[in-house]
Amino acid sequence: MSPAPPPAIDPEQVQQFQQFQQFQELMRQQKEQGFPQGPPPPPGFLQPWGPPPPQRPVWKRALRSIAGKLVTAVIVLIVLIGGGYFAFDYFFGGPPDQPPASEVGGGKAETNLIYETNPRSAVRKIYDDIAQGDATSACGRFTEEARAQFADHFSGLGGSCEQIVEQLNAQVTPGERSEYANPRFPSWVNANPTTDTVDVSSCTLEVAGGPRLGMLTVSKIERSVGGQWIVTRHDTEPENCVGVPSTPPTT
Repeated sequence: MSPAPPPAIDPEQVQQFQQFQQFQELMRQQKEQGFPQGPPPPPGFLQPWGPPPPQRPVWKRALRSIAGKLVTAVIVLIVLIGGGYFAFDYFFGGPPDQPPASEVGGGKAETNLIYETNPRSAVRKIYDDIAQGDATSACGRFTEEARAQFADHFSGLGGSCEQIVEQLNAQVTPGERSEYANPRFPSWVNANPTTDTVDVSSCTLEVAGGPRLGMLTVSKIERSVGGQWIVTRHDTEPENCVGVPSTPPTT
């Protein structure tokens, strides 16, 4: 009787055996290289055995903690300041408006250069402001009393100094704004007078391209930086300067 033939080898069992051998070889290599033993972790997560990383000195950790707290405090402070500003602006409509320079006059002029430093420039600057349509600057070159006089004398053009300046600006010939902004003064209107008050009649000026502004009385502001001048009085003059002498009266 011949021996029974060996059972047929199952290919799936052979494959499982080969995978087991590969697993054993992998574990042996991991052990030699210092990797922890156990079920193989997913690829990319194998960590070698080794000493734990050294800890920072206590003083370094304390310093880092303090620095972090300081940065956080600065950020919080900036946020609080910004939030306070916007809250103030939202509830109170922003900081209070500053009064015009002409209303505080000498107080600011004593420490800052606000106005012109001679009577010629003081008058010329008003013509220039009107030519440019800068009502705020033009009206700010009058004292409160002189500004009210100016507004009253030109009341046919508006109810306030600013409205009047806007209407005077509309009367300036567009192509002659530069000429209007620089009226020519007679020689007797001294840029460096010996008195603290000077009357400047528009009838004595060579005004081109726009309306004349009447009689402007300019005065030096006491104790002002550089000797600054401001309009302290306004008077009307006849239309077309009829009957107004072009030279000052002689004594």
